[in-house]
Amino acid sequence: MTASIDNRAMLGELFYKAGLINIAQLCQVLCIAHKNSLPVGRVLTMVGLTKHKTIEDALKLQNLVRQNVLAYELAIEALRQVSASRAGLAAVLQDLGWQGNVDRDEENLGSLLVEAGILTQKSIEDSLGLSRHIGLPLARVLVLQGLVTASLLGTALSAQTLIRSGRADRNQTIRALSSANSLTISTNSNCDIALINSRAPYIRLDELLLLAGLLSVSDVKKFMQLEESDCQRTLGEEIVESGMFSSSLIAAAVRLQTMMAKHQVTPDRAARALKLVFSKNISLTKALKEILRESDPYDGNITLYHLLRLSGLVTAYDIRRLGHLPAHPEGGTGSLEERLIKTGIVNRSALDAAKRCLLLTQEGFLTAEQAMIVLHHWSWSGEGLTRVLEKLQWAGGNRLLTLKAQAFVG
Repeated sequence: MTASIDNRAMLGELFYKAGLINIAQLCQVLCIAHKNSLPVGRVLTMVGLTKHKTIEDALKLQNLVRQNVLAYELAIEALRQVSASRAGLAAVLQDLGWQGNVDRDEENLGSLLVEAGILTQKSIEDSLGLSRHIGLPLARVLVLQGLVTASLLGTALSAQTLIRSGRADRNQTIRALSSANSLTISTNSNCDIALINSRAPYIRLDELLLLAGLLSVSDVKKFMQLEESDCQRTLGEEIVESGMFSSSLIAAAVRLQTMMAKHQVTPDRAARALKLVFSKNISLTKALKEILRESDPYDGNITLYHLLRLSGLVTAYDIRRLGHLPAHPEGGTGSLEERLIKTGIVNRSALDAAKRCLLLTQEGFLTAEQAMIVLHHWSWSGEGLTRVLEKLQWAGGNRLLTLKAQAFVG
């Protein structure tokens, strides 16, 4: 038996289907998340599309769906209602007729890793504390701290899926997990845990067609009903097999998906190019040439403001106290920095540390997630940023400091 990681009730999809964001916002968030290796929930709050509490409620709903105790459609309705009211998630679910514990978290990742003898309870508790503080999932924190490898994490998540779905014996799966030392662990026909390291595009075919205006929401719902009645086909396959679009347009869409995954084009430009292919009956190459003449509303890169928000150096409360701060402060960075320092929200050393971390992410030495943890360690340790980076053993050791980054040594 082979198991993949449970991808039901993806956070961005939950927010979109609950009507909390539109398709353009979803694709922008997915682009930023994919390009910077950030959790979708963090990006949603970073760009100001939702509140932290709504993310917490959505994550609880996602967890309940993946434990097979809450229907997906009910989770969507619950998220829609809880985001618009002051009532708690438990009360909203009760009003919808669901009886259960909203904090239920059976067979969670931490307990599986402890039971398999891979990590201690203390290391899990410490990682959970860091996870809550910086807003990254436990799984990502464990990898970033070097407590588990990415391959072992994938194996553990696959094991979790097997156990929660009841497709494998629990004890046997735990034993397989404890002996995991590669991407794929095989014991016998009853328990084959495989990590599938998917390089699939982050924008689905239906999402791209929706963004391009070539599919309506009602069209997607019809295709979803067909998908549910025919378990052998995915939603994308239903769209392709329907004959609604020509083979050349589908081929263009698939190529654009690959280009987006490689960050050669943003979702906005991909959608505009696909619309030109459809409306003018031209090749994708010609459509892309036309699109490149136009400006792009976003490129998926994070700014200094974004990093300050991600790291918690600037909070939602700070923004309310200060007033509106631009999400894209191009041309006004100096003004932004001055306002932050003048109001005492951040001091000069914190701003310099954030600027240096941003440079390191832009030059490929750190990921955005690593920059968040670096700034977290720096803020409470009282040590210089160089020392923190050395302790965490990130950014390539001696080749850490480029000429630009050295300007912010502290």
